[in-house]
Amino acid sequence: MFAVLPIISPIFIVIAIGFAAVKTELLPKSAVPGMGRFVLYFCLPALIFSTLAHTPIRQVLDPLYLIAYGGGSLLAFGLIFAISRLFGSQTPAATLNALGSAICNSAFIGYPVLLQVFGTLPAAAFTMTLLVENLLIMPLTLMLLELNRAIAEGGSTRQVLVNFVRRLFTQPILLGILAGLLFGLTGWTLPGVIDRSLEFLSHAAAGVALFVIGGSLVGTQIKGDRRAIAFITLAKLVLHPALVALVVWWLPPFDAQLQTIAILAAAMPMLSIYPVLAGHYLDASRYAATLVVATLGSFFSLTVVLWLLF
Repeated sequence: MFAVLPIISPIFIVIAIGFAAVKTELLPKSAVPGMGRFVLYFCLPALIFSTLAHTPIRQVLDPLYLIAYGGGSLLAFGLIFAISRLFGSQTPAATLNALGSAICNSAFIGYPVLLQVFGTLPAAAFTMTLLVENLLIMPLTLMLLELNRAIAEGGSTRQVLVNFVRRLFTQPILLGILAGLLFGLTGWTLPGVIDRSLEFLSHAAAGVALFVIGGSLVGTQIKGDRRAIAFITLAKLVLHPALVALVVWWLPPFDAQLQTIAILAAAMPMLSIYPVLAGHYLDASRYAATLVVATLGSFFSLTVVLWLLF
């Protein structure tokens, strides 16, 4: 358990700094949404593009790992979406609940956990994890959210579809995924000065996202949302890795280390920009609180998962 503490502690320190900055009005709360857009429109697309563009994708793909991690993630997404709708949540809330249960903070928590457990980063598994999250779960989420928004605005069916496609394919996250995948597949490279500029933005993603989470928590009433927060937290930390483990068990045997990594990757808390993304469609406060609770809970759940796997 103590081995996880150095990984989790810095996350909460930055969240606490963001909370303190807004709480003391050193930074006005009105500035937090702008910082969130900075992460969503600049930092995160740069991080995703850089990760995919510098990876020889054809050399790292393992179909069984992709099925295990992708299948388990889709099962978690679909199950939580269906349960949320069954209990009265509208499509945006149900979609965001599903996202929180099925996508992990692979870049900022998964990376150091894998590095610590295996000594060196299992690059192939880490890359495939990012591919599933960025090419399957995130686009599915954006499609549902944007399609629901387009339908809500009314108009002809044709106009709804045109607005949906236009919004979807102007999403910086999706554009970063597609561009990074293109560069990773073709072996193209960017000029060094542009590559280093994207690196600067990539490095800012984690810190600013966590700072935004802390600032968003100012004034948050967690008490009234305890059931919803517990529901998504348990879905992410327990259901998601359990479903991935189930798919691993169902598949024909494949590399034992990849099986372990698939389950361990699914046990990570949700990605740092979860409340930032949610804030573009609904009130972000509950999702920010959920992220904090799930990240804190992962201190204990990851310890259990590591004990079971090793």
